[in-house]
Amino acid sequence: MQSNADRGNAPLRRFGPPRPGADDAPHATLVCFPHAGGGATGFAPWRRLLPDRLDLYAQVAPGREERGQEDLLGSVAELIADVLPDVLALPDPLILVGHSFGASLAYELTHRLTVAGRPPARLVVLAAAAPGETTLHPPSDDHEIELLWKRLGANPAGLARPGFREWLFPVLRADFTAHAAYRPPAGRPPITAPVTVMYGDEDSVLTEEGASTWRRLCAGPFEVTPVPGGHFFPQASTAATIGALVRALKV
Repeated sequence: MQSNADRGNAPLRRFGPPRPGADDAPHATLVCFPHAGGGATGFAPWRRLLPDRLDLYAQVAPGREERGQEDLLGSVAELIADVLPDVLALPDPLILVGHSFGASLAYELTHRLTVAGRPPARLVVLAAAAPGETTLHPPSDDHEIELLWKRLGANPAGLARPGFREWLFPVLRADFTAHAAYRPPAGRPPITAPVTVMYGDEDSVLTEEGASTWRRLCAGPFEVTPVPGGHFFPQASTAATIGALVRALKV
């Protein structure tokens, strides 16, 4: 039977064929969450560099890619409710990866899976401070969205393309608003799964100090690792990112 991730209009997209049958090599399922405004496509180049024994899935949130006709969701809670059933249908061990805003989704999902008795094997954070550690404000207009987009180091060339703003800015507004509003509940138990935080050594927004704020939410093994590049190093420095990921996972 096909899983939701094998079909169009699903919250997760799988890259590559199903992993082979049981053998002596350990297997794991990698579930990735993109940056604000992003989609699953940003993780597609990872497939050719990852070991075959790592299955690769990425989130497709409503309002983008094959789900472009669906209404956007404006909160972390709604986005998690959308994707949680599909994640629960995947085989263990699960490794959750979140890039920038996607790190908040991966963190919240780590908590939900732990409560459900299926804690992930590892949480991997890319280019993000811990939720609640920095003051974020939802953008008030398109000008603020454009300034933030450029400040993060995104390529501004697409902004001049006809229709690009009309498509991208509502998605960015929804994600930036959800990111600004998200706070872990007070008194939540810390993460016991291993946590790896990677930051770009040329990131103008996130420093090593900011990356280290995740330690306050963690009670298990924890590491912070620099990767060459800026805020979008998972796409711009793919080989270095995958290398650091594989070393962290020891696969």
